[in-house]
Amino acid sequence: MSEGFEIKFSFIEKWGRFAKAEYLQIYLYILSHFKKTGKMLKNGEVAKKLDKDIDTVNSALDFWITADVMVQTDEGFSFAEEVPQNSLKTEKTKTESDAASRFRVRPSYDSAEIDAAASVNKNIDYLFREAEKILGKILSPSDFEMLYSFVDWLGLPVEVVIMLLRFAASRGKTGKRYLETVAIDWTDKGIDTYESAEEYIKEIELKLSNEGRVRGVLGIYDRALTQTEKKYIKLWTFEKNISSELVSEAYDRTVAATGKLSWAYMNKILMSWADEGISTVDEVREKEVLFKLKSAPVKEKVSGKKGKLVNYTDTNKPDYSDFAEKILEDMLEG
Repeated sequence: MSEGFEIKFSFIEKWGRFAKAEYLQIYLYILSHFKKTGKMLKNGEVAKKLDKDIDTVNSALDFWITADVMVQTDEGFSFAEEVPQNSLKTEKTKTESDAASRFRVRPSYDSAEIDAAASVNKNIDYLFREAEKILGKILSPSDFEMLYSFVDWLGLPVEVVIMLLRFAASRGKTGKRYLETVAIDWTDKGIDTYESAEEYIKEIELKLSNEGRVRGVLGIYDRALTQTEKKYIKLWTFEKNISSELVSEAYDRTVAATGKLSWAYMNKILMSWADEGISTVDEVREKEVLFKLKSAPVKEKVSGKKGKLVNYTDTNKPDYSDFAEKILEDMLEG
């Protein structure tokens, strides 16, 4: 059994810049297990071992497959260098190959090349001037190179790059690594027009706004939301359009019933209300009142008619009327 394995400098230089930290973590864990045991872990096993959401693991594997670092096989997935070409599940389509090319190391551009491009294409010059305003600083040579690469390398229109910069600045995230990651992500998602970028930003802002409101209801201020929690919030607020008022009511009932915040319990409550078309707390309470009325026991009404036993005569009961008369006669004679 090997006590270690080699990671090439080229891998670190390339993917240390472009891969998400959790994608790197997942890849290295799968690789170390494979080098140690000779066996590939299943997606679910990786999620359990690393305490990750299964969707995160799937996304990471999709990333490495698209980047040609890993491949999909009939048995699941493996490392590209370990799998003969004839055992691949499917051949890569042109679209997949184009997508993979986006994850190659960003090409280098010298200042003369960038200056020449800006002098010929006034949109490039406009991009640099707007970038300085948005980022609030004088651009460095590496900034010019990065921004030019978004247009030349990734093929994003200037107006989309400007929207990307404004979006990043609004979130207070203007570091080069973040900007490059977002630019690659937008390219991969096909966000390459002003309209698609605008729609995408609106969707993200709505999602962040909804998350903020639910955080306030649940009193979560001092930590990041997990992927599972974000999925619940997206389901409630974005897909089912459930109000914060109802989320708050469901939270109160969850704590009363379980003594804690239980996302799964809250979800059952909210989904049952959504399925019944309930959209306000008043409607919840009206439904509960109606339910209580229907569930109340029915009392029998007392009628004015006499029962069958009212005129009943007991034939076995002694008759004392003649006995009293006899006593009275004896008293008079005496």
